[in-house]
Amino acid sequence: MKRRTSLVLLAALWLLGGAQAASATPMATADDSHSKLALYGETVSVAPGGSVWLGVHITPEKGWHTYWQNPGDSGAAPILTWKLPAGVKASAPLFGAPHAIRFGPLMTYGYEGPSTLLVRLEADSSIADTLPLHLSAEWLTCADICVPQLAELDVTLQKGAAKLDPDNKSLFAAARQALPEPSFWDASLKVGKASSDLTVFMAKTDIPDVKSVRFFPAFEGVLDYPADQSFAFTQEGLTLHFPRKPGAPAPKSASGVLALYYDDGTSAHYEMTPKLDIAADVASQAKGAPSSLDTLLPQAHAGLPIWQAALFAFLGGLILNLMPCVFPVLSLKAFAFISANNRSLAHRRAEGWAYTGGIWASFMVIVSALMALRAGGTAIGWGFQLQSPIFVGLMTLLMVLVALSLGGLIHIRLGVEGAGGSFAAKEGMQGAFFKGVLATLVATPCTAPLMAPAIGFALTQPLLVVFTIFTLLALGLALPFLILSYSTRVAAMMPKPGAWMEKLKEGLAFPMLLTAAWLLYIFDQQTGSAGTLMLVSAIIVSVFAVWLWQQGQGRVLRAIALVCGVAALVAIVRVPTPQDHQAAKTEAGDVAYSDAALNQLLTDGKPVFVYFTADWCITCKVNESLALDREDTRTLFKDKGVTVMEGDWTNRNAEIAHVLARYGRAGVPLYLYFAPGKAEATVLPQMLTYGILKDTLDGR
Repeated sequence: MKRRTSLVLLAALWLLGGAQAASATPMATADDSHSKLALYGETVSVAPGGSVWLGVHITPEKGWHTYWQNPGDSGAAPILTWKLPAGVKASAPLFGAPHAIRFGPLMTYGYEGPSTLLVRLEADSSIADTLPLHLSAEWLTCADICVPQLAELDVTLQKGAAKLDPDNKSLFAAARQALPEPSFWDASLKVGKASSDLTVFMAKTDIPDVKSVRFFPAFEGVLDYPADQSFAFTQEGLTLHFPRKPGAPAPKSASGVLALYYDDGTSAHYEMTPKLDIAADVASQAKGAPSSLDTLLPQAHAGLPIWQAALFAFLGGLILNLMPCVFPVLSLKAFAFISANNRSLAHRRAEGWAYTGGIWASFMVIVSALMALRAGGTAIGWGFQLQSPIFVGLMTLLMVLVALSLGGLIHIRLGVEGAGGSFAAKEGMQGAFFKGVLATLVATPCTAPLMAPAIGFALTQPLLVVFTIFTLLALGLALPFLILSYSTRVAAMMPKPGAWMEKLKEGLAFPMLLTAAWLLYIFDQQTGSAGTLMLVSAIIVSVFAVWLWQQGQGRVLRAIALVCGVAALVAIVRVPTPQDHQAAKTEAGDVAYSDAALNQLLTDGKPVFVYFTADWCITCKVNESLALDREDTRTLFKDKGVTVMEGDWTNRNAEIAHVLARYGRAGVPLYLYFAPGKAEATVLPQMLTYGILKDTLDGR
């Protein structure tokens, strides 16, 4: 039978481990802000064809803790990266049995005292006499806040007969004592959509006085960490029941540690790999579904039925035509609508589908890039391309060129040239497709009502569902033009084409220039004045290149134009690195958002209003102008004692991306209100007014 360790003895072992580490002889040590790391060797040498055990000992400050291989709801497991000489290999680290550490609504797994990771180095017969080792260690230590810790250690082992280091004997003995022992019981784990069941095939007489049981899964997706784990004895043996989070991914393995706690205060830990049985509806879920999020906020979003997400996507795309960020592009679409009378029904329908194809193709490119980056671990969301100064710079250049072309100063085939009778012939499929692309690019910073939950749902689903949802979103955005294309009655209601359309075309240059001014503002916020000067200069050079190209067919002129154009594009691509401007951008009295700052305010029982915004989100700026940046709103917050926090997502921020995902959003805006003493947030509508804010703060 496995040894049983009392909780008092276990605490003593932690303290003893710290004392043993203090008396042992480390090979190398490193101190960081809130913890220490030391590397110990069980032997001082290694024989050819033999092995040596190393101990990576981490000691957090009092009141701080570190994490197990699966950290639970938040945190991060230690990462050990070795650079080893030829003929030497390192095993994966062995972790001691974890402890459950509850933090507010979250449950994490880790160590509240010193812990030792055991690593085995194996040497072949060809090793050199001297073996230099380099360890790069990363670990996270947390209390009310979490602080990453780093260490770079260099040590040297000697070739020779293995001989135990007597000073380190006790430390390695304590480390092995803390390891869970292999289970001698068979087990099976059934994972369902809403719950999991673990069956350990044992007799009740094996553990007659067990008081409680906890299973620590080694992989995400087995259970909801903070939920109660119920257990009972059946004819098959010990059974444990775990609730699961909606949309949790299928676990990669059923392995984990079974902890048994007895009436007399002793405990036992068993390492086991049960037979895994995953239900079909769980196995089909996307492997990129939400896992444990590095955030201190509670879960506040449940999955939508697919049909509802699809409906929301279609209606959200339709409403997106009315959102502020799409207004400039509507001018180009209106120009195409006006010209519809001069086309045949077949021509209008073909252009309607070309326009729709431009929107759909753009959505597919954006969502493919988004899914690929998220799969690679990058924390991004909807509108992510506008977080790139390079993309914003190129979009600004494009808008300026479109405006100058509409104004007749330069001539670029955009599908909107010409007027009167010749317009229909020159608009063509290419022009309609281009306007669809343009509409999508400018629309992506917005998340219209109904659209946000649909996108948030889609990004946690299999690829087929993702592309279906975004196809419906594209159809919703394209629907007005499709209706015009197919309805002769609607087309007949449009004004008759004529010479006046040339003047209208020139007038439509000004909305494009306003769009360029908005993009230039975003670019300035991302890069600063030096980057803005570089962009404006590049735009001027680009316009000069286009003008020079159109002066004639001479090779010299076109070569100069080509060089100028390439130089301008290179200048935009080599934009300065984005600045960290969060603190400077927050309004007077607002607090820059962070998980740690929010958690401290909630712990103090203070009411908090958090708004997540970005300079490229026009919807956000409209809400701020109409509802937030008002004297009566500031007075309301002050009278209610509300702390206002701003989460700026203009540039990529993993912490904010995790919060958005936590609330089922793929982009901004997001408005949250935490009432005094409440850990759960009230999610406010995306279209904000002073009345909505007042009613929310008054508890109505």
